[in-house]
Amino acid sequence: MSSPIPAWVVSGPLGCGKTTLIARLLATKPPEENWAVLLNEFSEAGIDALTVAAAARGAYDVRMVPGGCICCVGEADFRRNLLELVAARERPARIIVEPSGIGHPAGIVEELLMHQAQGGLRLEAVIGLVDAARVPLLRATDAEPARATAEIADVLALSKTDLADASCLREFESLAGALYPAKKWFGGIVRGELPNAAWDAIRRDRHGIAAEARASQRRPAQHAAARAHPAHEHAAHVEQVGDAERRSIEHLGYAGASWTFPPRVAFSREALSSALQRPRSMLDPALGDFQRLKAVLRVAEDEWVLLQRVGDECSMVSTAWRRDQRIELIVGADQAWDVAAWDDLWRRCRRDA
Repeated sequence: MSSPIPAWVVSGPLGCGKTTLIARLLATKPPEENWAVLLNEFSEAGIDALTVAAAARGAYDVRMVPGGCICCVGEADFRRNLLELVAARERPARIIVEPSGIGHPAGIVEELLMHQAQGGLRLEAVIGLVDAARVPLLRATDAEPARATAEIADVLALSKTDLADASCLREFESLAGALYPAKKWFGGIVRGELPNAAWDAIRRDRHGIAAEARASQRRPAQHAAARAHPAHEHAAHVEQVGDAERRSIEHLGYAGASWTFPPRVAFSREALSSALQRPRSMLDPALGDFQRLKAVLRVAEDEWVLLQRVGDECSMVSTAWRRDQRIELIVGADQAWDVAAWDDLWRRCRRDA
């Protein structure tokens, strides 16, 4: 069987610089490699397709998928093009997908992950762009395009940083650093050029070095001490609990655990609310006095939520994340807690429980 084709998604709202980034990628690709680009455009004018094609170096295949949103109006055309590329005798060395600025990236990612499960391609990265004018929208609690792009991206770039002032850069770094799931890399770019640090982060494992690098940017003093005294830090202990992977962690004065569930698992919104949206005094004491809980979970066929709890404040809002289901729990290192009680809580909150 042929190796899966690596794929990238470049997502972001209208005018944020997606086409500029893709054109730069094609201009710097190895000339002997044939890359395919699927551009979702609002109309059939094909202006972006012409821009990208003009920049290409060597072999390329630029295909336009009109319709405004590739995951609904243009879904059949998008799927047909993907199937043709995967089944072609001369398969492309890489596929790049650009949703339109008014489209929603979640459906594109879901479609690509379906092809990944079938072995046809491998989704390497979702690259999200946001420009300075839209940085405040990253505070939104709904799936508005800029926020959805930020949530679903593996790396998040502030485009056109030459036009952004210092306060905008600080706001972007603050908001991007607080996103969950955490980004592999975030930072500013100019004229569509991602720095080497972004590409290095894309190549790293999702649970590996990149996460620590981002934490280091947010808390440099603590991480500098951890790097100076690595014997004081403990590597994650990985254990399979049913169909979930659980990592128990002790790091930087905190303990905790993370769980990763396969996309096929579904949780009950009602059970999650009943178990976690109550005062701390009413929670199971075995759960411990935890500092923070964050989770991205599937609660219906096409509905995912971001669950967060700090202190007695608990929220559950829709999210564009679709890559996997994950839960992150942080507990003070000197606090008593029972990880098995958390395993049981997640088991009881599943729809198939």
